[in-house]
Amino acid sequence: MYRGAAVRRALTRRRSLVEQVGWILILLAAPTALRALFDRGALGLPFLTYWPSLLIASLILDARFAVVFAWIAAMMSQRLFGGGPWFAEINPVRTAFFVLFALSASLVIAVGASLRGLVRELDQLHLQAEGFNSELRHRVRNMLAIIQALASRGPKAESPLDFYREFSSRLEGLAHASDLLRIGTEAEGRLPELAERTLAPFGFGERIRIQGEPCIIPDASCIPLIMALHELATNAVKHGALSDTKGRIELSWFIASDGRNLYILWKETGGPPVVPPKREGIGTRLLMPQPGLDAVEISFDRKGVWCELMIEGARTVE
Repeated sequence: MYRGAAVRRALTRRRSLVEQVGWILILLAAPTALRALFDRGALGLPFLTYWPSLLIASLILDARFAVVFAWIAAMMSQRLFGGGPWFAEINPVRTAFFVLFALSASLVIAVGASLRGLVRELDQLHLQAEGFNSELRHRVRNMLAIIQALASRGPKAESPLDFYREFSSRLEGLAHASDLLRIGTEAEGRLPELAERTLAPFGFGERIRIQGEPCIIPDASCIPLIMALHELATNAVKHGALSDTKGRIELSWFIASDGRNLYILWKETGGPPVVPPKREGIGTRLLMPQPGLDAVEISFDRKGVWCELMIEGARTVE
């Protein structure tokens, strides 16, 4: 496991110009010293000890630096261990050998660059999967917190049967919330439908007021907006305006005069005094500027949390 991680880091690391030149010097020095130590070219095949270095160069260096290494190594090996420069004497045999060498070196460099690119893509997918798993754990914890809050503060029924029916309907709404994660990949998001569907599982009726002109937001903004609203509502249930019976939430939006920038305002009132969070967690990252949410400003005012979001590329529904 450790060896595989070390190889992955070596192949995926972005190296500076100085580092790549340094690696070229190291990869030239090692095979040159090895060849000089053993036979000084008496066995022929002057490039023999340089092939492993060329393979390493093609894997850890950018392709252009691997080409530079191959060119310098070819000149050095032929001059030091091959009896003189490549074309000190031009004839068909020497020309043919040079062409074969060039093709072989090009193939090694191409294969090495392809493998390096593939490892980098796999590494990006691995990091993306880790991010998804981390976000999934956070969503599950939030969902459990919402269920606990709904059970303790939500249904006010006169009988256990009424409590069961009302509480079950809210749990069913939470179950449907996962469908929202497909909106951004299937179609453009529309307000107010997107906001209503996102906040419906919280089941607080008139305590959450939604108002704004119908509009369409870009595909790339759907998922970030859904998750931001879900995070704000979750925090409101656990700590904010929805954590008692007096709190209210207003969600409003408008499109600026330029006709493209959508401004969304989340405002909490009437809840318990707000205490700013002491640390930043995964949920905090959902309320930060990111692709799809071009600007985010959140304030933990003592009278109630408010958050303003800005999305570029929105348009009104004609």
